Amino acid sequence: MIKKTIGIIGPGYHFEKNIISVLAKNSSLKISGILRNKKKKYKNFKTLSEDKFFKENFDFVYISCPNKLHEKYIIKSLKSGFHVICEKPFLTDSNKLKEILFLSKKKKKLIFETFMHLYHPIFHKLKKLINEKKRGKLRYIVSNFRFPSLNKDNHRYKKKLGGGFFYDAAVYQLSVENYLFNNVSINKKKIEQIKIRREVDLKGYFGIKNKKFHRFYFWGEGQNYTNNIEFFFNNSCIYVDRFFSKLKNKPTYIKIFENNKIKVIKFNKNVDHFKNMFYEILRNYNKLSFQNYHRQRISNQIKLINTISSIK
Repeated sequence: MIKKTIGIIGPGYHFEKNIISVLAKNSSLKISGILRNKKKKYKNFKTLSEDKFFKENFDFVYISCPNKLHEKYIIKSLKSGFHVICEKPFLTDSNKLKEILFLSKKKKKLIFETFMHLYHPIFHKLKKLINEKKRGKLRYIVSNFRFPSLNKDNHRYKKKLGGGFFYDAAVYQLSVENYLFNNVSINKKKIEQIKIRREVDLKGYFGIKNKKFHRFYFWGEGQNYTNNIEFFFNNSCIYVDRFFSKLKNKPTYIKIFENNKIKVIKFNKNVDHFKNMFYEILRNYNKLSFQNYHRQRISNQIKLINTISSIK
């Protein structure tokens, strides 16, 4: 079988920790080039100047560079005829979104934002549990994605690189609105927003209230590590620890508090949601319905980012 080729732009810590090993083991994909970085050397892969990189005939490109550069490389990749897989946030604003959507449709190329937690069986099980009528009405959601401070040289602290922990943590919580509830019509009057910032957004909270249920999302750095989500119904509560980010070879579970009992649903600790994501892409990337779905999801996600970010 002929492998599909993939070029890599800006391989950072996340890519080296979680992605490169998955790609190396994938029988359908081959890393055929890395955009040259003066600070890093890759002995086992061909490194290319920017000019030569975009003259290659890659099937896919994986974008892992700082946020500020996503827009530029997404557009250049589409113009070069590559399917685009980009780490979150796909874009931080909607300035070039129309152009990107147009190029994606014209070239018949996939644009894809990498929220890996969507490809773990926990997410699919959670969807089913939420829709079960026996729990009564969903009243509110509480989610935390908080972690200790990082090395101050990290690009997340640099405004010129599009840094900030809203884009690093809160966008995961917005993906709950987008992918779990397909919610893009948030009334600004129903949003409460608090941010602590220096050069970039460091930590904060936003609450969303509507007729259906209320949501409380806490995010940012400089805090105790917490990564969970909890759904409160009339008759029960569903809790998921490590919902957004999973530890390798550690068991994950859903806890259901109901009728004075606790039910624990465990999941195989060897599930690799990174691997699952690439499998999903390779199986569907040429399907128009799949491409349209991800164009819409990306559009929705950027709309949510813009809505929340505009609340002072």
